[in-house]
Amino acid sequence: MGITSLSRMGLAAPWIGFMASAFVAVACSAGGGDSGFDTPKTDGGTGGSNTGGSGGTGGGGGMINPDSGTMDAPPTVATLEGRVVAPEGTIPISSALVYLSDTPPAPIPDGVFCDECVKLGADDEYTLTSPDGSFSLSAYSTGTQYLVVQKGQFRKVRTIDIVQGSQQVDPEFTRLPGRMNKAVGDDIPKMAVIVGQWDAIEVSLAKLGLAEIVPGAFGSQTVNRDTAGFAMVESTFPLDLQDPMKNPDKFLKDWNVLSQYHIVFIPCSGSEGTTCTDTLPDNQQVQENLQRFVSEGGKLYVTDYSYEYVRRPWPGFVTWDSENAATGSACLTGDYTAPATVDDPEMKEWLAAQGIFDFEVEANWTRITALHTQPGLDPQGATVDITPTAWVKGNQNPATISFEERCGRVLFSTYHTEGNGNAGLLAQEKALLYVLLEVGVCVGPPIPPK
Repeated sequence: MGITSLSRMGLAAPWIGFMASAFVAVACSAGGGDSGFDTPKTDGGTGGSNTGGSGGTGGGGGMINPDSGTMDAPPTVATLEGRVVAPEGTIPISSALVYLSDTPPAPIPDGVFCDECVKLGADDEYTLTSPDGSFSLSAYSTGTQYLVVQKGQFRKVRTIDIVQGSQQVDPEFTRLPGRMNKAVGDDIPKMAVIVGQWDAIEVSLAKLGLAEIVPGAFGSQTVNRDTAGFAMVESTFPLDLQDPMKNPDKFLKDWNVLSQYHIVFIPCSGSEGTTCTDTLPDNQQVQENLQRFVSEGGKLYVTDYSYEYVRRPWPGFVTWDSENAATGSACLTGDYTAPATVDDPEMKEWLAAQGIFDFEVEANWTRITALHTQPGLDPQGATVDITPTAWVKGNQNPATISFEERCGRVLFSTYHTEGNGNAGLLAQEKALLYVLLEVGVCVGPPIPPK
């Protein structure tokens, strides 16, 4: 039957909760309020029929299980095997959603939006990838269908001819896109990087396959802005007072510009020597815009000396070493490297699948001493307690953390994403990709594997 049996679900549970029966899963919607699929009703409403893929042979419908009273899945006639990887072509993507559909998914909205989840039933053809990115997808009919591979707002859609038995999926069909090209079925989140003074997150994103790396000044690396899959906001001299893409102050104060993006990066910057000098986070308009951006579904990723972009809009969630009321008070006078520990079991399995068991987080210039539960709002606007998640720790201090607020997420790392300028792909850069994808998924109960 395929994904045409998707139906909308409400969000009464927190996004990290689990409220699904043995035959119900949850997937990201294509966009805000409408899943974009035919939605058959069980209460007499209209909907799609169980005809299999377009041009296919159809397939037997699921049968009511007399013991459970639920619908069992139809019989499998084909099995698709493959592996989902990052845009650069080798890094595995864990828990990516792979599914078949009779129709292409609805477009992902261009600007910030609340990516609510939809239900998947027992007769929907979907699976989740393993920590090494591999998957085995059961198909209930043969013929031409749409194969959709999605993690957060990274999505690739291709038509595939399904034949009986087992078949390998073309690796290019399961490699997440690094550029936006909706005409061929490639979607990535709209991202903006406020170019940092010290932490070149744009280079890390390029290493992950989102831009071309080119030589910079004094032997450094930079990216080819013309081919990057993300926008760059960089100060010019003299400062351009009109163009928000050449003026971070203008970018963060202009809601009409900020709201065009799904993810905004504010890497370590704003210092002279060991003194933090960036007072822009003190601006009330900037704080309100960032709060609104996250509330409406945006993801904000901040590193190191730029920590005030988290502390000012969302006070109380994090305690930084040496902080007081003064702006920049938690900027340390020297950097440190710390042995990393990963408490999240799924992230640990994903790293192990790449042979990463022990690593260090490099170039930390701030230190988190405690995380705190604070009152906040769930996606429906109800008051809930929100507790930050520590994804990576350095010397047992939280190093990469995130917390949700309504439909969006705030992420912070004490360390520079690209470390100390290492030319290779550091473990902490891979951790960036993992955390970004995990917090970029739709809001609602997670998808249980079949």
